[in-house]
Amino acid sequence: MTKEQTIRHYMAKLGLTYERAEQLWLDEQNDNLPDLTPEQAKVEKEMRQADRKKETTPRKRERKIDQDKRYLIDAMEEMLVYSDVQAENVVVTNPEREIIFDFKGEKYQLTLVRKRKEKK
Repeated sequence: MTKEQTIRHYMAKLGLTYERAEQLWLDEQNDNLPDLTPEQAKVEKEMRQADRKKETTPRKRERKIDQDKRYLIDAMEEMLVYSDVQAENVVVTNPEREIIFDFKGEKYQLTLVRKRKEKK
């Protein structure tokens, strides 16, 4: 926009007089910052990041135990071991997720995954 278009825009949107809108335009022109030297730019960048600090040690988050998944894995393990399926070497590698076993000389792996609710 040109100077006159900008002033007219300020008058229409902000309800200012011509003099006030022109003064606002001049103030905006004077507020432009000069180019910074590389040292000044480095200091300015450090000042913008002053309140953020990287964590020195990662957080150890404790996972909640999912009782439903544990129940299902236990039920599948029991079915593989004690039923007439005759699976061998049944190993629960993760009590909420995974079972590995042998069946008729072949290795198998069951992985239990709970699907998330679909977003609408």
